[in-house]
Amino acid sequence: MTVWRWAVILSGLLSAGALVYLIFKARSFGRRPAFSSPQGSPLTGIAYALSKGMMPWEKESARLHLLSYLAGVLYHLGIFSGFAVLFAKVVDLKMPAWGQIIFRFGLGLGLLSGLGLLLKRILMPNVRRLSRPDDFGANVFVDVFLAAALAAPLDARAVTFLLGYSIFLFLYIPAGKIRHCVFFFYSRVLFGWFFGRRGVLPPRRERS
Repeated sequence: MTVWRWAVILSGLLSAGALVYLIFKARSFGRRPAFSSPQGSPLTGIAYALSKGMMPWEKESARLHLLSYLAGVLYHLGIFSGFAVLFAKVVDLKMPAWGQIIFRFGLGLGLLSGLGLLLKRILMPNVRRLSRPDDFGANVFVDVFLAAALAAPLDARAVTFLLGYSIFLFLYIPAGKIRHCVFFFYSRVLFGWFFGRRGVLPPRRERS
């Protein structure tokens, strides 16, 4: 295993450690005790929040912007494909031809979706006003990563670039917007626990 590959592994471990630290730091602030009597099951609420509650018809913001929702889904599928390609390069795993086709397809759709979301953020005044520099930077950072992963199977130089670039990506994740990849699920668990206990989730129409 080359020095580049060991450096990617080390940066990945540092990134994971920093994310765990951020979660425990958030937990250290505590939360207000629940004085009311439980009206439902926290576990049921969490299960709903992490499954059906993420579907577009259950979320008004997604239901009203289905194209953006679909682009976001494809974008994140592309990101998962990119990390799969990176993992294969780090451990020197040979992918079968059908696997390479699937991941290239996912990477291509993810890259196009990411660029589309970036254009939306730039061209739509309302979205642009709400955006911070890190919103643009995170998008560009990930788009370059997807492009490098897409080119990696085709050129040895692209593999070297992907490995080197991934080091900076891993180090950036805990410090920038991309850390939402972890906090999103953590917040969904808290959301499901609170409203599941209150008997709000799942919605009553599904229990009747």
